[in-house]
Amino acid sequence: MNKITSAGLPRVLACFSLFSACATPPAQESQKSSQITAKRYEVVTPGTHPGLLFCAKELPRLRRRAKGEGLAAECYGKVVELARGPAEGNRRGRKLNAMALVYQIEGDAELGRQAVELFKEIIAEIDPYKCYEEIDSDFFATERWPKAFAYAWDWLFELMDEKERAVVLEGLESWCKALYEHTEAWWWRNASINCGAIPVGALGLLCTAIQGETDHPEFEKWLVSAIHRIQRNYFPHSWRETGICIEGPCYAQYHKNPTQFGEALRRTGGPDIISLSGAVNAGNYQMFQWMPQGGCGPIGDNTSYGRRVFAAAYLLGIGEMADGPALWTFIKYTDRNRLNPLLAFLLYPDDLEPVSPGEAGRPTSCYFEITPNRAGYFYSRSEWDNERAAWFAFATRYDNANHQHYDMNTFLFNAFGEKFGTHRNIYAYRDENHGVDFEHNIVIVDGGGMPAFDPITTCSAQNSIKGLLTGLGQGHFADYVRGDAKASYQDRSDPKSSPAVQADRSCLFVKQGPCPYLVVVDEIQKSEDREHDYHWQWYTTAKGVTGAGSLAEPLLIEGEEANCSIGFLEPTAPAVDFRLVKGGSSRYPIELGLIRVHQHGGQVRYVAVAGAWKKEGPRPSFSKGPEVTGNPRAVSLVVESGSFRDLIIWQPADNARGAGKEIACGELRTDGLLSLVRTDPSGQVVGYMLGDGRNLSFAGQSLARTEEPASVSADNQRVFLTGGRRAQQNRPPLEPRGKVRLPHPRAEVFVDGELISPLTMDPGDVAVVGNSVLR
Repeated sequence: MNKITSAGLPRVLACFSLFSACATPPAQESQKSSQITAKRYEVVTPGTHPGLLFCAKELPRLRRRAKGEGLAAECYGKVVELARGPAEGNRRGRKLNAMALVYQIEGDAELGRQAVELFKEIIAEIDPYKCYEEIDSDFFATERWPKAFAYAWDWLFELMDEKERAVVLEGLESWCKALYEHTEAWWWRNASINCGAIPVGALGLLCTAIQGETDHPEFEKWLVSAIHRIQRNYFPHSWRETGICIEGPCYAQYHKNPTQFGEALRRTGGPDIISLSGAVNAGNYQMFQWMPQGGCGPIGDNTSYGRRVFAAAYLLGIGEMADGPALWTFIKYTDRNRLNPLLAFLLYPDDLEPVSPGEAGRPTSCYFEITPNRAGYFYSRSEWDNERAAWFAFATRYDNANHQHYDMNTFLFNAFGEKFGTHRNIYAYRDENHGVDFEHNIVIVDGGGMPAFDPITTCSAQNSIKGLLTGLGQGHFADYVRGDAKASYQDRSDPKSSPAVQADRSCLFVKQGPCPYLVVVDEIQKSEDREHDYHWQWYTTAKGVTGAGSLAEPLLIEGEEANCSIGFLEPTAPAVDFRLVKGGSSRYPIELGLIRVHQHGGQVRYVAVAGAWKKEGPRPSFSKGPEVTGNPRAVSLVVESGSFRDLIIWQPADNARGAGKEIACGELRTDGLLSLVRTDPSGQVVGYMLGDGRNLSFAGQSLARTEEPASVSADNQRVFLTGGRRAQQNRPPLEPRGKVRLPHPRAEVFVDGELISPLTMDPGDVAVVGNSVLR
C-alpha cells in the first residue's frame, strides 16, 4: 500500500460511514434489482494506487483484454495510438491519460516517465481559477482537466517521488477548490440534471483520487457535497429503474462522470451509489429506443444524435446487470469513431457473452415508466435482429417537459425500414416553436403552439403537462396503449388556458404478418361551451401523398421499398391537406411531410388505420366492420390480406366499471375498450387482443376472462397478460388474474412482461395465470 497521511484516511472513512448509513435514497429503495450479479470489482484502501477503475490485482486481466479481439482490444489500440501520437492544448489531457494507462498495461517506464513530466507541466502551466473564469457557463468544459488529473494521479503515482507528489498534490487541491467554487456560483450546483452532474461528477472523481494523500481543510466539504449531489440529486431525479433518463437518450450519456465517480468511490471503500440507480439499465433502455433500421427513435428532444447515444459509460451497467443483449446491441451500433476508447476498454465486461435480443428471447415491447403509476414511453417492434422489422413508439408525459417536448400521446410508426410516421426537432433551440405541440403526431386545437409563453431556450421546463398512460397491453402479436391528455391541453405558460374536457387516444399496433398496421382512435373535446378547429397530424419523410383518406381510397405514402396507406373510418370523408414543413439549421436542414385531417365542432372523433406492405407483397384492405350492439358509440373495423382477417372493435371507457360495456360484433363478444380477433382463411383463431377488459370470446369460445380489467395479447408463439392501469388514481397497476386460451399449446406465457410457466393446463389448452382459477 502506498503512503497515506495519518490525518486524511480516518476523516475520509468517516465521510463514507455517514453516507453508507443512508446509501439508499428513499425514492430509490425499490430500484434494487435481482438481476445485479455478484460484485464485479476489487475494493482497496484509500490511497492505494492504482485503485480508481482497476487495481494492481486486475492488471493481468486487463493485459489479456488488450491482447484479445473485439471492441475492447480495438479500443486499446486507439489508446496506444493516442499515447504515442502528438497532442496540443486541451488534447493533452487525453494524451496524458493514454500514456499513463499504457504504462500500467505494458510497463513502459520510459513512456510513464514522459507522462509524469507532462503531468507536472500542465499543473504548473494552467491556473485553475483563470481556467474556470474563461470557461464561465460552459459546463461541458468543466470536466476536462479534473478527470484527466484524477487518472494521471492514480496511474502515475508510483513513478513520482515524494517531492513531485507534494507539488502535484498542491495543484490538484487547487483544482478541487476552484471547481467547487465555480460550481457553487451556477444554477446547476445541485446536480439534479446533466449540467451539474458533469462538474460535480468530475470533482468527486478527483477528490476520490487524492483522498489518501490530502489533508486540505476543505477536502471533506468537497467530497461530501459531491457524494450527496450525485447520490441524492442526480441519480434519483434524472434516472428511473428501467434505465430511462428523463432528459432523453442524448442526455443519458452525461451520466459518464457520476458513473466514473461512483465506480471509483465504491472501489475505494465508499458507498455504492451506482447499483441503486437506474443508470445501470441505460443499455437496456437504449436497445428498445433504437429503431430496427438504425437511429435513435425521435421521441423527445435531441434524439437525432445517431450512434453517439451508445456511450462508453453504459458498459459498466451492462456488465453490472449481466445484460448480454444490451452488450450485443452496443457492439453492433455504437459509433466507434466517437466512443471514448480508454473508458470503453476499462469498463468492457469481457466475462459477458454478447447475444442478440432475438436469440435471448427478449420480449419485443417494453414500457418505460417515467412518473411512477402515471406516464412514460412505450416501444415495440415486430421482431428483433431484423432491420426491416415494424416499430412503434408512444409517449405520455406527466412531469415537467425540460429537454423533452410538448408531445402528449404522440406516436411513431416504421415498417420495412421506412419512417412512415415520424417527427424530428424541426424547430431548433431558441426558435419560438421549439418542441411545441404542432411539432408532433397529435391532435392540435385551433392554432396550437403550446406552450405559448415558455422561455425560448426550453419547452415548458417549468410546467407539468400531466398526461396519463391509462391503458397498456404489450404482446408479441399486438400491442395496445391508451393515453389521457386532457390536462395537457391546459397551457400552463398561459394563465387564461384551461384543460380539455376530454382528450383520449388509443393505439393498437398489430405487428405480426405481412402487413403490420396501426389503429389510432382519438376522442377530443376542448371546451364545454364552444366549438373549435381540430387538426389530426401525421408527419412523414415522404414529400407527397395521394388518395382521399377514406377506407375505400386511403392516403398513400410511397417509400423506397414499401408503402403505407392511411384510411379513416371517422370522419368518413376526411378533409385532408398535405404540406412540407422545413426547419433545422443551415448545417442540418430538416424537411418533413405533414398530413393534417381537419374537423370543426364541440366533441370530435378520429378513427384511423395505417397499414404497411412491401411493394411486391400483398396490400392490406380496410373496411367498416359489422354493426356493434351494446354501445351506440362503439365502432368496428376490418383489416384483411390474403392470409388473415382481423376484426377490431373500439368503444369508449365506462368509468363506472373501469372497462367498457358488454358489446357484440358478429361472432365477437367483449367488454374491452379495444379488441381484436385474427382468423386465418379457414376461420380458425390464430391471434387476439383484449385491451382493457374482463372478457373476450369469439364464435362461442372464451379467449380471455379476467377478474379485473386487464389486457391480453396472444398468438401461436406467446401470450401476454398486462394488469389494468390506475393512472388517474396514482395507484399501481392491478395484478392480472384469470384464464386465457393458448392459440398453440406451446405458446410461452408472460405476465406484466415477465416470462412465467403455466400453473396448470386443462384439456382445452387454457393457461391458468396468477393466484386464481376461474372455471
